[in-house]
Amino acid sequence: MDNIKLKLADDFFKEEVRNDYTVSPKMKKIWAVELDLLDQLDRVCQKYDIPWYLSGGSLLGAVRHHGYIPWDDDIDLMMYRKDFDRLCEVAEDEFAEPYFFQTEETDPGAMRGHAQLRNSSTTAILKSEERFNYHFNQGIFIDIFPLDNVPDDPAERQAFVKKVNQLKHRARQFYNYCNGYPNKNLSGLKQHLLYSKFFFDKLRNGGRNTYYDRFVKEITKYDDQDTKNVMMVMLETEKCCWERKYVANPTRVPFEMLSLPIPKDYDPLLTKQYGKWNVFVKGGSIHGSVIFDPDKSYKEYLK
Repeated sequence: MDNIKLKLADDFFKEEVRNDYTVSPKMKKIWAVELDLLDQLDRVCQKYDIPWYLSGGSLLGAVRHHGYIPWDDDIDLMMYRKDFDRLCEVAEDEFAEPYFFQTEETDPGAMRGHAQLRNSSTTAILKSEERFNYHFNQGIFIDIFPLDNVPDDPAERQAFVKKVNQLKHRARQFYNYCNGYPNKNLSGLKQHLLYSKFFFDKLRNGGRNTYYDRFVKEITKYDDQDTKNVMMVMLETEKCCWERKYVANPTRVPFEMLSLPIPKDYDPLLTKQYGKWNVFVKGGSIHGSVIFDPDKSYKEYLK
């Protein structure tokens, strides 16, 4: 592939059966783009001594499959907020075309609440966003989630997570309003009332998305406190809330042809998220939720 730097053997791209699941040549190309992104991310993190960890299905894949879960088509990783902020500081100088480090600050409208490292010469358009024809970068990506301190009391934590995600949702609605994208899930009266508020907010704040500012302030409000638990708050699930002592001591393990870091004490994380994670259960591809094209830029789809 000409749009990645990682050198891969021709055999990698061939159709392959793994655990009774057929991995297509197209899926192999998608994997190749993501592995290249991982390699670039790891290069930068090692250069600046920024610790990070595979998470979610990528962590499970590393431990159980030494690479991708056969039907998985994405990569998730996590790092503590201070390390995430450091990565954001150096990203502009370190990632050049076709790589793009996407946050709301570098690409307004993306509105993920976390970062994504993308390959701009490829396509990964969420089907849920296809109708909007958003013009922010929509190349194939890997997800980079910050870990934030959260309340140790479950009820307080639940209320905190709910408020954070309500603010992000409102920030998305405000962006859509300011940029002419429809908010189709609102009834006529509700939309009129909301848009009236947005109109005056836009005038008062010069068009700045203060809802997103409030979201960032809220999600980091406990980061100067000594909490027992940390969480990937954007995922809105208790399964991604762990004691910080378990998200520590990065240990490198094989992931396809790469060597990538995972928490040394990974079992409590996987058990909370997946239950009996070491018992193999064949799943289905989530490939249908994204429009993938590893050979063509998303810009071609937006024309």
